[in-house]
Amino acid sequence: MRPLLLLLFTLSAGAQQPFTLTVRCATAARYYLTDAAGKPWEPAGATVYAQREERHFVTPAGFTVSLPPGRYKLAAERGPEFRPFRATVDGAPSGNISIAVHLPRWIAMNRRGWYSGDLHNHRRPEEMPVLLLAEDLNLAPTLTDWIWDDRPRSTPPAAGEPIRSVDATHVYSVLDKEVERLKDGPGAVDLVGLRSPVPFDGDLLHPTNDTFARLAHAQGAWVDAEKIVWRDAAALAALGHIDFAGIVYNHFNRQGVETETDVWGMIPKDRPEYKTPAGMPLWAMDVYYRFLNCGFRLPVSAGSASGVKAAPLGYARVYVKLDRPFTYQQWFRSLKAGRSMATNGPMLFLTVEGLGPGAVLGGPARRLRIRARASSLHPLDRLEVVFKGKVIRTVAAAAGARELAADFSIQSNESGWFAARVFETPDRTVRFAHTSPVYRAVPGSSAVVPSDAAFFLHWIDRELAFYRTHPGFRRPEHRQAMLQLFTEARAVYAALAPAGSGGG
Repeated sequence: MRPLLLLLFTLSAGAQQPFTLTVRCATAARYYLTDAAGKPWEPAGATVYAQREERHFVTPAGFTVSLPPGRYKLAAERGPEFRPFRATVDGAPSGNISIAVHLPRWIAMNRRGWYSGDLHNHRRPEEMPVLLLAEDLNLAPTLTDWIWDDRPRSTPPAAGEPIRSVDATHVYSVLDKEVERLKDGPGAVDLVGLRSPVPFDGDLLHPTNDTFARLAHAQGAWVDAEKIVWRDAAALAALGHIDFAGIVYNHFNRQGVETETDVWGMIPKDRPEYKTPAGMPLWAMDVYYRFLNCGFRLPVSAGSASGVKAAPLGYARVYVKLDRPFTYQQWFRSLKAGRSMATNGPMLFLTVEGLGPGAVLGGPARRLRIRARASSLHPLDRLEVVFKGKVIRTVAAAAGARELAADFSIQSNESGWFAARVFETPDRTVRFAHTSPVYRAVPGSSAVVPSDAAFFLHWIDRELAFYRTHPGFRRPEHRQAMLQLFTEARAVYAALAPAGSGGG
């Protein structure tokens, strides 16, 4: 019986011999490789990312890996402009399998003059070159200098160039800073394009975020309100301290939507639908519209918080239209000028009388031609055109439609702004896009909606009441600085709102 036992052992051991999977790809890409039990596998040397449900790896040009025999699912992706690759791999013992991965481009945004950026990420600087190429993301400030509450969670590099090019159309920066003080704190601001570090000497409540905005602007950098629903966003916007408004932000990822916001110190949701996954984007949009209706020309922006959240770099991205060759500085100057579209999936284009986002269309009352077009890899739900916060045209999608268009004329009698937004058919997550406005200036007509200024008066008064009695200030002058910020902003809204509309 001993020879038989030995033979059985030999066969059993042989059955477990791994097979070799070789994946060939002409470009860097992001991969998902899982076995029949859903366990992820990665090759040695790959850039691996694991945050909750998101587990993937990135390589510069394919990979080779040894795997136990069995069935595997392989997926490869390269950002929203490329069609994904899917395959099932059945590996036999001691076998060799070779797969050629093709990721065809379905839309070429750079050729149209649009260049992408992700303004919110916490990835390591040494990872950025391969990540930018794998996602075909043109630009990314890297928030290496991260303050959480009252202490650093990460620190910027001590040496090296602040802005680094991978090639002619892919660039990143490494001294960017996020000051994130949530719950009872004022909220978060991202300082992007920094040439030198901005120091932090404070705590949860001091100094106020306008301090950091001033320091960033003093060196020619920019301030992104990565969510426009933090406690102090209304004050910072009124006083001109923020440059960009985060519309597509890190509560949206490939697996779902994070709807919890109250615990983090964001403003209350005053409509039940805002508490649902489908209502989350509408919440931020409606706040954004109120800012625009107070006369603040804030371009839309986007950020994924990759490095912290369950999202690859560039999952949320903002496209910026350039009329000059791509550079880091030119991209930000064009974003500041309002020539942007934010998305986590669909592509969206808008013109009013042939002019795109950021343009100002003057002249007397007349009819205007508006064109909006949307396309996506996934089925679309609806395309909408908005004027001063009100939907003026909706194009509903037929089942499975991946392209939508609106082309119409409208009588334009008052100042304001036009924007477009599009939503994909909801599944486990919510994918959408939103343009920055095309502004309309009619002589003798105001773009301000006084009731929206009153909304911010109530917002400001709520925060003033909160901070007047908050026990967390370490010194009286710290409390006074916070109250002063909101008081100065209140004067701006009071001048725009109807008399008697102030809060308590």
